[in-house]
Amino acid sequence: MTGEPSLRIVMLSLHTSPLAQAGTGDAGGLNVYVNALSHALAGRSTATVDIITTDLDGQYENAAGPSTPPGDCIRTLHPGLRIHVLRVWDSCQQDKSRLIECLDDLADRAAVSLRRAGAAPVNLVHSHYWISGLAGLTLARQTGAPLVHTMHTIGAVKQERDPSAVEDPRRHPAEERIAAAAAALTANTRREAADLQRHFGVDEERIAMVQPGTDLNTFYPPAEQDPRHIPPGQRPFRLTFAGRLQPHKGPHVAVAAVGALRRLSPDLPVQLTVAGRQSGPDAVDISALAEAEGITDVVELKKPLPHPELAELFRTSDAVLVPSYSESFGLVALEAKACGTPVLAHNVGGLAELVDHGTTGMLINSLDPADWAAALLRLAGDWERWKAYSTAAVELAQRYSWRSTAAQAMVAYRRAQSM
Repeated sequence: MTGEPSLRIVMLSLHTSPLAQAGTGDAGGLNVYVNALSHALAGRSTATVDIITTDLDGQYENAAGPSTPPGDCIRTLHPGLRIHVLRVWDSCQQDKSRLIECLDDLADRAAVSLRRAGAAPVNLVHSHYWISGLAGLTLARQTGAPLVHTMHTIGAVKQERDPSAVEDPRRHPAEERIAAAAAALTANTRREAADLQRHFGVDEERIAMVQPGTDLNTFYPPAEQDPRHIPPGQRPFRLTFAGRLQPHKGPHVAVAAVGALRRLSPDLPVQLTVAGRQSGPDAVDISALAEAEGITDVVELKKPLPHPELAELFRTSDAVLVPSYSESFGLVALEAKACGTPVLAHNVGGLAELVDHGTTGMLINSLDPADWAAALLRLAGDWERWKAYSTAAVELAQRYSWRSTAAQAMVAYRRAQSM
């Protein structure tokens, strides 16, 4: 709104840098979210943004430049947008779980770096994920600014959906503390809002809906006649999994589903592209899984792709598979829809709201590869349905833009300031 005073907003993402390539290490939708939201906010006349992160993702040299001496550094990314990179101890570089031991020091250094960057007071701190939320409590107190927090995932919800997931025992108490103290918490979906109330007893008025967006200038359908309109059988049925290669994201389900599909319909030519890299301590060996399924000839493993290349992959895919055990939103599903690519997703969390079952793709109620293979066979056998899914996916994806996300965030920020 014109006439509004400009806000100085601090984005806090300590365990992973918004500059990191999604699909590597701990980088994923959170990184895309912080980066894109920060740029969208800085593009408004009513906000300036300081991102505070660390050098854990190897972004330090990019941020500092080769001639900068060791130490914390500041770089301008865009008019109204700066990034502050804080150095961490070598022990944290070797073991990220030790980062929590340094949070008070990092908050102190963040406050110093913010003062170095400009005299304007900080009006709001927006922290992302529980580790940053703990530091955010300290930084908000130091700056006298309210704290808005985005969970991105809730540890208790993750373990409900995936009991085998190993979580830091400090996480749930930390999330309880953050939920109790933050002026406002954002939710991606109605389900996440309900989870915040169910697990933490957060009052409805402290929950703000801030839906992620997508870059519609990068993720869009084929500009000319879509070559995918030729039905499978006359060409390979092309499937894609894109994300971190960790059990919770379900890449093993995608590989096993293609193996089951091939056994169901051996005459259907199929290809599976897996774009991602190992994340976390639990190895997911895609090549070994493909060999066990007897499908090494149809599985291609790619490194994590920059957004333009990822969009091109989606535009040549017949379906994107999202077999996560849980997702607070599922940016990959939205990016695929914007490219006119139907999505098959596990019926959980944000995916249940993002994928319109029977309209833009299919929701699958289990992670049984046989169920996924059956759904894939139904899709491959009805190409008029595929065309309808593709058209609807593009139309519905237009509702989501980072500009809209920034507008929703500003409403949340103003509300937090008034509490």
